[in-house]
Amino acid sequence: MADPQKDLQQQNSSASRRDFLRLGAVLTGAGVLGACQGPQNSGRPTREENLAVWKRGAGVPYESSAPGVCSLPGPYRKHKFPDPDKYKGAKPVHGMCQLCSTVCGVTGWVKDGRIIKVDGNPNDPNSQGRLCARGQAALNHQYHPERLLHPLKRVGKRGEGKWKRISWDEALDEIATRLRQIRKDGKMEEFAFHQGRNRSKDAVKNFLRAAETNTALNHRGLCSAARRAANLTYLFESDWDLGDYANAKYILNFGSNMFEAHQGHVAGAQRIQRGRFENGAKFVTFDVRMSNTAGNSDEFYMPAPGTDGAVALGMAHTILTEKLYNAEFFSKWANCSVEELTAQLKEFTPEWAEKKSTVPAKTIRRIAREFAAAAPRATTLCNRGSSAHLNGYYNDRAIGLLNVLVGSVGEHGGWCWMFTGGIDGKRFPAPKGAPAPKTPSLLADPPEIALANVWNKMKVGEIVYWYLQQERAKIQLYMSYNLDSPLTWPEMDVTQNVLLDEKKIGFHVCINPFLNETASFADMVLPWTTFMERWDVDARGAYNLKPYISMRRPMIEPLGEARDVRWIFPEIARRVGDGMEKWYPEGQTQAEYMAEWVNDVPHDKSKYANGFEMLEDLGAWEDPDQETYHLPYLRPLSKSDMDGAEVDTETGIITKGGKGIGIMQDGKPVRGFKTPSRKLEVHSTFVAKTGRNEDTSDLTRIANSKGKNRPAHHKGNNVEIPEWPTYRQIDEHVGLDDDQLVMTSFKWNVHNHGRTANLKWCSEIVHSNPAWIHPDTAKRFGLEDGDWIEITGYRSKMLTKIAPGLKLGEGEVSRKLEIPVVVTKGVHPQAIAISNSLGHSAYTSVAQAKRKSSVGSEVAGMDPVGLRDEDWERNMWWEDESNGDKSKWVKNTGPGWAQNNVLPISPDPISGQQAFNSTVVRIRKVT
Repeated sequence: MADPQKDLQQQNSSASRRDFLRLGAVLTGAGVLGACQGPQNSGRPTREENLAVWKRGAGVPYESSAPGVCSLPGPYRKHKFPDPDKYKGAKPVHGMCQLCSTVCGVTGWVKDGRIIKVDGNPNDPNSQGRLCARGQAALNHQYHPERLLHPLKRVGKRGEGKWKRISWDEALDEIATRLRQIRKDGKMEEFAFHQGRNRSKDAVKNFLRAAETNTALNHRGLCSAARRAANLTYLFESDWDLGDYANAKYILNFGSNMFEAHQGHVAGAQRIQRGRFENGAKFVTFDVRMSNTAGNSDEFYMPAPGTDGAVALGMAHTILTEKLYNAEFFSKWANCSVEELTAQLKEFTPEWAEKKSTVPAKTIRRIAREFAAAAPRATTLCNRGSSAHLNGYYNDRAIGLLNVLVGSVGEHGGWCWMFTGGIDGKRFPAPKGAPAPKTPSLLADPPEIALANVWNKMKVGEIVYWYLQQERAKIQLYMSYNLDSPLTWPEMDVTQNVLLDEKKIGFHVCINPFLNETASFADMVLPWTTFMERWDVDARGAYNLKPYISMRRPMIEPLGEARDVRWIFPEIARRVGDGMEKWYPEGQTQAEYMAEWVNDVPHDKSKYANGFEMLEDLGAWEDPDQETYHLPYLRPLSKSDMDGAEVDTETGIITKGGKGIGIMQDGKPVRGFKTPSRKLEVHSTFVAKTGRNEDTSDLTRIANSKGKNRPAHHKGNNVEIPEWPTYRQIDEHVGLDDDQLVMTSFKWNVHNHGRTANLKWCSEIVHSNPAWIHPDTAKRFGLEDGDWIEITGYRSKMLTKIAPGLKLGEGEVSRKLEIPVVVTKGVHPQAIAISNSLGHSAYTSVAQAKRKSSVGSEVAGMDPVGLRDEDWERNMWWEDESNGDKSKWVKNTGPGWAQNNVLPISPDPISGQQAFNSTVVRIRKVT
């Protein structure tokens, strides 16, 4: 176990240096990448004046003692920090972070009922004791002075910002009354539950099933739908690839920012660096923007926006024509011949790819040769940079093909996956809950999107509000959970107008620890516990390629009246009655429920009475005896598997009871891939037939894993999905006008999409997000660093043509965005890049870069006195004091700008992926 006291004492010698650097940043306004540097406005204090103020405050103690606030701040007193006795008697309590999607194991150090430090948990097999900046700032989240601690109900017009505090009984009774009426009316589809990042999946699923609604909405379409659909096309079994990076010799990255913001980035980044520095792996990145991942790669190239697939197909063409492919692997495990594939890809030469992408043909050839030579210890890696486009499914399918060609699929050091995205649910199932309801839901399964729900329930979150605005659906009771859609959803105007309209959303209950943008449009806000105050059994995609199990448990009692959904849901169900309550055993505590779930996890019986006790002590467990998920398709079928089985003499496919279980290879029965061919689906009849709304039951019967027909309400909404990997040009990217660019988005390493700007330590590092443009572009527009531009976004002409049923149309997005620019060679000349985590209009004064709290009547649900943070009040140097006057604005101040003001609703009709990186925009200089 790490000793924080020892660790911090060892850091004391460098504390004064760190403070000096921080002081320099404060006094000069230094920002990330120097993005907002320049001469200070003459109306602001001089550097000497600021320094004098800092010196006077350096030795003045704070009146309060909030966690994370030094009692004696400033560079001249830090040599006595930390107090050598600070951690004496501190107790470690393990849990799992939830400040981004990676879900790292954490350890909270608790003393006198208060968490005083958060570390990474070294027992976590995925994150292995590492923790990013977001997790390190967990205390900012837990003890924020504007955190909600009591239920609130609006008393004015929706969105007006007038609130009163109510009791839990009042809140729960009103929710139950409304839900009971919906059940009585038989309109369960009009009860919608909309989640953001959900790590209490068992609790949410049981509640919605008990309530008999399938209007369960999420954010998958805004996250990773295209990438998952491409993986599922090849594998069926899994939607998430996990490269064996630590054992690789070559890692070929298309658009993943693994070092900052990839799902599972803390675990993945460690293994990439281990592969590079311990195994000699080469790391090559293609990205439209120089991310920290790109900048730390061995080689980095900037393709034109949306052309990653063209580069990958150029490489595939090289591997085929130069016969660099693994002929034995391909002949056994691809469901087509080399000759068939070569014919399909004949036009996609490296020279063709250069014209599309601007990446030189000779570079494409060389990297293809290197990748093939490194196989089987070679793997691709991709994410939103390649997939968050209208052609994202095409791009990622082309990228995945490279692994099939060189035979690195499932290999040590190759392109791998897991049979589960988290816990092994068959081995450690959650306690039994309510059965799945049959209530249809248009919002959860829009008919225009072909593959969103045929394998997994990915949903298409970005069109929920559009459907409601078009009156294609209606919601009586809307529960939002850990969601900030007014900031993070495209076309903020559509989202906010629908949330304000009581005819479209009858009553809105928001469950959140803070009054974020979503909560500000709600009718009732329930104070949710933080991840340091609640129970969960959890895990993420396992980079060790074997499943593990972790337990999140309360480090301290919830502050105020904050409650978790594991308490809220049973209370609602019991008040509703009508059979809903029977799915919540009377008197069972949350700890008892968790114990029921994990008691049978193997454990050292000389130390622990059961698995629950072990997980309380260690936080996580991985089975040392379980084999890794390498080469699963070669696993032999047993004699009992083969008893009663039939073998198709033509295909070698083995069926039992009419369902596929394996395939014959070299005269032996093996599992194969869980696909319709029991091989890798390079050529996919399934996706083409699914797009045409045809019956695929004969195919899914052989796959015997995932896949189903589209439901009846999809009829008439056909989508053309090619059977072969190919390229789809984004129509509006061709022939751009001189004032047009392609807008791309990204995340910083200290932020997620919309839930971290409240963390003062993270926001001090990144609080400003000017638009990146290339020097050639800047010259064309007459722009310099710090100049302001106006951006106008446009809906996609291509989407209107291929998905007319969405009725999105063309033309401008209703809002415009004025934003300063930073001129950098770190972005493609055809692109403009803006990070998507900032520009809050709510979600605490810290997120809005206000030094003094600006809360109104919602203070009734807070404890601003007991949780006062004088460090924030004294040291928030980045507050914008210009009052909207651009001539007085000082670079690197303010809360940033919300990119989604000008981002159109743009779902890929194949997967439902929001095209964050495809928007054509016009820009003009603002003087």
